[in-house]
Amino acid sequence: MRFVDEATITVQSGKGGNGCASLRREANRPKGGPDGGDGGKGGDVILRASNRLVTLYDFRLKRRYAARNGQPGMGRDKYGKAADDLYIDLPVGTLIYEVTEDEEGNRSEKLVADLVRDGVEMIICQGGDGGRGNIHFKSSVNRTPRYAEEGFPGQEKVLRLELKVLADVGLLGLPNAGKSTFITQVSAARPKIAAYPFTTLVPNLGVVEADNFERMVIADIPGLIEGASEGAGLGHTFLKHVERTRFLVHILAADDLNREDPLDGYNMLNEELERFNPEMAAKAQIKVINKIDTLSPEELDDIKAKCEGEQVYFISALNGDGVEPLLDVMWKQLREMNAAEQEAEADGQESD
Repeated sequence: MRFVDEATITVQSGKGGNGCASLRREANRPKGGPDGGDGGKGGDVILRASNRLVTLYDFRLKRRYAARNGQPGMGRDKYGKAADDLYIDLPVGTLIYEVTEDEEGNRSEKLVADLVRDGVEMIICQGGDGGRGNIHFKSSVNRTPRYAEEGFPGQEKVLRLELKVLADVGLLGLPNAGKSTFITQVSAARPKIAAYPFTTLVPNLGVVEADNFERMVIADIPGLIEGASEGAGLGHTFLKHVERTRFLVHILAADDLNREDPLDGYNMLNEELERFNPEMAAKAQIKVINKIDTLSPEELDDIKAKCEGEQVYFISALNGDGVEPLLDVMWKQLREMNAAEQEAEADGQESD
């Protein structure tokens, strides 16, 4: 399936059903009076986050979504049926912007929701209330009212949807650093792999499961290059996905290293993160040097010596060398972050 991370749609809730203006007609009851029921409520439009979806592609194909109208009221005190709500499932991690336009045609947008957890729901358009039937308008001076209310209109909104991949771990690195090979090694994801830059053109997600059913979601972020924060290469298109990851695994390929200063390669992409969003540069990072299978033992020892004093993990994603120790460190980082978040949440509940 093609990965699409932006779409614009129009949503409309249902109109309320009209109330009924009816007078009772029964034998031997010449003054039966009003018996018109109320109209039913129109359907709401509800946005719902779902882990089953990974792309906004379907919303490029269908751009308008409308809930049904409520049914009108009827005689004999029968109320119209309320319409079913319309649920629109969106991938977890979708940002919802409401787009408005002023009288001069200038468009603006406002963030109204961020669907960050599976099952989260938001009513984006309220359905119109049903109109009242004439049974509500009977009075001492008007015993046979012959009018009823019309149903109230629904709401219509233009929404811009933007998907930012949600993952525990973001794999960061230059094109062809071996990120796709790593995610293939540790998960069931099967991204495209080839020996040229920008093989990965969309973020790929891999899920790693522990024996106790814990899950770690890893995002293979497409390769970034110098100038990405200004839009060079894949630029802003994929830098935004790094924002939603909890920590980063920064991978350098052994054949791209500055042999005099192997750690220098980490600085360039960190500077791009800093320019794009300082909070991203502040994320916890695990430093990795991949493709050690291309080095001689002497070359590998020399690089390790020059990295002394810095925690760096050396792996060959291709043949699996060093992958398990790296995965253990990733699990440790994730569990520590989960524990800290749970403790902060518990403290917040106590203070409330």
